[in-house]
Amino acid sequence: MADSVANLLQALAPSVAYKESNLQQNKKVWNMYAKDWDQDTEWVKKMTANLGDEWSSEPLRYVGDEWSDRESLTQVIDEFIAPYIPSGGVVAELGVGGGRVAVKIVKKCKELHCLDISSEMLKRAKKAISDVISEEETSVFFHELSANELPSTLDQRIDFIYSFDCLPHCDQHTIFSYLKEFIRALKPGCHALVHTSCITSADGFARFAKQKEASVQGFCWTSPDTVRFLARQAGAVCGNVRERSLSCRLRAGARHGPLGALSQPLLPPRLPRPAPHRC
Repeated sequence: MADSVANLLQALAPSVAYKESNLQQNKKVWNMYAKDWDQDTEWVKKMTANLGDEWSSEPLRYVGDEWSDRESLTQVIDEFIAPYIPSGGVVAELGVGGGRVAVKIVKKCKELHCLDISSEMLKRAKKAISDVISEEETSVFFHELSANELPSTLDQRIDFIYSFDCLPHCDQHTIFSYLKEFIRALKPGCHALVHTSCITSADGFARFAKQKEASVQGFCWTSPDTVRFLARQAGAVCGNVRERSLSCRLRAGARHGPLGALSQPLLPPRLPRPAPHRC
């Protein structure tokens, strides 16, 4: 019987179209990106050139520096991330990448959990973070995700979780999965920040119109209303979704800045249990 099934599958293989999941595509793309990244490679230089002259005075330090100007990234951290980290808090970042955000907030945390599907990105993040702190300052843990799930060891342990410059590369099913996971991981009454692409802004739609299809190398598109709806379905009540653009800080043709040269919805939900979660 087993031989018959194997023979049937072999016979059908040429006519079957296999499609990689969004997670598999992202894992492949970002492992390759992190492995090949070097500030002196031509493709990194080209991306950096789109940001103007500010990176010409000093070298890039972290994977992802080429995606944004310093002022815009600092604004995002100061306005949407740092204020939500309590003193001695346990914090998690989904899509830590090369650690360019983590290095700026790690000293505010008692524990920092760095989550990513890319093992190569986690290597970069580990090196970046180890260069700015000692083990005595903050306990840092690195988690390689193999599914759209957070480690069960984080259940109701997290004071603040954020995802920045990660979910624009994820489809809506993946975003919804992570929203549910955030609620499971957060302590009662704590916050999360979710950053996605935004098709309904002028800059966002212009970029959407240039893409032939959604892709992890580019963007997978959504809207503030969709994010609100998905968050409600996941169990959160969203009260602070912001749609804004910092594209004036970027030159035309930039791959994406901290807000993707787009208006992005930002979601810091307040999530008490067992009552309906609030933003």
